[in-house]
Amino acid sequence: MIKANLGDLDDIDLSSKLPTNNDILTYDSNQSNWIPKKPSMDNVISSPYVIDLGRWTIKNDGTESASTTKGINDALVWAKSQGINHCILPNGTYKLKMDNTSFSCIVMQSGMHFEMAAGCVLQLDTNSSPWYRIFYLKGITTSKISGGTLIGDKKTHIYQLGVKFVRGGVNADGSLNNNPNFIRSEIVDRYANPGLLKIFRLWNISGITNTGYSFYQYKDTVSSSTLAGFRTNGLFAPAAPTGRGWFAEIENANKMIFAIDITSSPLSDAQISQINAKIDAQNYTHEFGHGIELDGSNYIEIDRVEISNCTGDAIFSTWLEYKLNPADYTQEQMGSNIYIHDCNLHHCRRQGVSIVGSNDVSIMNNKIHHIGKADDGVTEDGTSPMFGIDIESMWSETNIPTWRPEINQSGLELNTRIYIRDNYISNNSRGHFVNADGINVVLENNTFEGYNVGGISSYQNNMYVKYLNNTIIGCELVVKGDNFVNGSVCNNGNIKIADIAGAVITNCQIKNGLFYGSSVYGYLGTPTVDVTTGTFSYSSPHGMGNGAKVSFEQWIGKVPSGISVDKLYYTVNIKANSFQVSETLNGNPVTITDSGTSGFNISRYNYGRCYISDITVERDWRNDNTLSPNFQLLLTGGVIRNITVKNYEIDIRTPMNYTGRPISVDGIMLIEGGANFESCLLSNSSFVRIKTSILGGDISLGSNDVRYTRKLIVDNCLFQNIGINFNGSVVNNRSTFVNSTIGKIDNTNTSIINNSYLENTKINLHWLTRDKSMTIAKCIFNNVSTDTNANTRLIDNISL
Repeated sequence: MIKANLGDLDDIDLSSKLPTNNDILTYDSNQSNWIPKKPSMDNVISSPYVIDLGRWTIKNDGTESASTTKGINDALVWAKSQGINHCILPNGTYKLKMDNTSFSCIVMQSGMHFEMAAGCVLQLDTNSSPWYRIFYLKGITTSKISGGTLIGDKKTHIYQLGVKFVRGGVNADGSLNNNPNFIRSEIVDRYANPGLLKIFRLWNISGITNTGYSFYQYKDTVSSSTLAGFRTNGLFAPAAPTGRGWFAEIENANKMIFAIDITSSPLSDAQISQINAKIDAQNYTHEFGHGIELDGSNYIEIDRVEISNCTGDAIFSTWLEYKLNPADYTQEQMGSNIYIHDCNLHHCRRQGVSIVGSNDVSIMNNKIHHIGKADDGVTEDGTSPMFGIDIESMWSETNIPTWRPEINQSGLELNTRIYIRDNYISNNSRGHFVNADGINVVLENNTFEGYNVGGISSYQNNMYVKYLNNTIIGCELVVKGDNFVNGSVCNNGNIKIADIAGAVITNCQIKNGLFYGSSVYGYLGTPTVDVTTGTFSYSSPHGMGNGAKVSFEQWIGKVPSGISVDKLYYTVNIKANSFQVSETLNGNPVTITDSGTSGFNISRYNYGRCYISDITVERDWRNDNTLSPNFQLLLTGGVIRNITVKNYEIDIRTPMNYTGRPISVDGIMLIEGGANFESCLLSNSSFVRIKTSILGGDISLGSNDVRYTRKLIVDNCLFQNIGINFNGSVVNNRSTFVNSTIGKIDNTNTSIINNSYLENTKINLHWLTRDKSMTIAKCIFNNVSTDTNANTRLIDNISL
């Protein structure tokens, strides 16, 4: 037998590092030697370690929170040192105590799976901190938390303190005195309330006219020898909203006394004894008490965890930490590859999940509900925003150089590529989902249920936001910007459009709800023209800056000489209500030689980009003809195709005095309802009903309102059992009228019906007083009755 020590081998390097427990030998090609090395957690899968409660002084009966919290952390640190990457906490109830400096309970390790066995409950002790984390992951990578129940302290949380006072003051050296013209507080213990007192506010006290106070801070005990520092310039809240801090870290400054001069407003001993002064935190909302907080962590999985009753969020994921120098931020510090699935997140005060910078996040198969609500499911018990999911890095308020494609800004990615799928998000107080600044966000096959004011929405400038096959029950999806919506099913729910700039909405079914809103982004209309200066002015602010791209149109009117409808222009010499235009960016203003003909339009070059198709809005029955325009849109040049509406009304119109591109409407199917159309190109549509018509008519083509002057072009439509009013300037081609009534208000607008088929239809126009008010030409009449006068022209019609 040959016996040898490692040091006897000539190709092993033991000089750089001596081997320790569980090390392996790894060949280093640079040294041409074998070297001791800890095994990589990425490659080694250890046997799970069931945490030994006795060894680590951990109680699973809901007692001894301090030792239990310390024991769990010690066990994780030890397991990490032993190469163990999977720890299991046995079932039971574990009380946790927040650390008074990190404001955390369990600090996760990298490369670690922390599993809570079935029946495992972790409950946070009552505290008064505005911020805490039951689990804290800072700069952690490749870790997992699974199973168990986390319960915050929402029901017992302390949001403010009441402090008693006695007669007497404090000397400059910190010693106490009996000056009758002062009152001083009982000793305030920072250890007892480390979070609330970190940045504290003392509120004004009834009966005291002094606007300020002094405070004295000590180490451990109150005496002149332990004084850490004092200030005499404290100001009462709420007049002074900002708080005051401490002279040293908690171990060197942890006791405090307030002193107030009452010379100007003397108090009796009885009055002093009744004082219970309010102390709270500058962060008075206490909205940052989280179940799981991830700061700059990567490759994290949260699996099957129930989290409730936190004063802030169930899960909060953000970037690592503030850097004074923006160049010191790295992409890794933003956090990425976060996977949250099969969790039950509920009854937290602020949010279910907040994504505050992390990238490549997947949120799947979770239940997120009753955020901002009390146990009764009705009473609001939270702090704003109170949403199920909130994507909001607030990048513009940081010094992080951030990539923002909408403004051509390079930098680090924040809140990019977020995938939200198969979640049930319901009964949240203020909203179910909001995306304040996420890019490339996909919501697919989620169910959103329960009314709230915020609904489901994404801010309009966020690019690549997609809503795919979601179900909306009793709430509202708000579509903005260039959102893409495909396949929403709504029951007692709505789809609203707002601030649209290129959105596509298709394949949506709405039952007992609304499809409504406006899309007028970028439309400016007809300006007042100053030919001498080439300036275009509006009666209200236009909202553009220098360099905005605009174009001219002449659907009606004529553009000024020197302007071309084929060119793109840039705004220059901007004022709030006026601008000039140049053919180049920052170039010289274009010279014009006349003001054109009134009616031409200037708008942003890309206005009117709203594309709506294959939408159904219905209800099973309507009891009467009370108008219910549940498909109601105000558009500037949008495109609408293949819309079915049953038992509701349709209202599609442009702004008043509109001079821009007409709305293109193709393929309307209206059953048992009425409709109003303005400034539209209406084609290939059917309007049918069998019930009693709406009093005054079912369909209004155009308006008697002089602020709506645009011509409607109607082509290849069916009107059956319908009363139609040609109130605007209408040209109706190739249409079919069956069992219908044709009418018109006596106004200056003229209408034409030609190349159409009329059967069992009444033409009631005898009250028209203006020449050529209505023309019906080259139509086929089949049992048509006419009640007209000379102001209706009937030309080349054939009666069968």
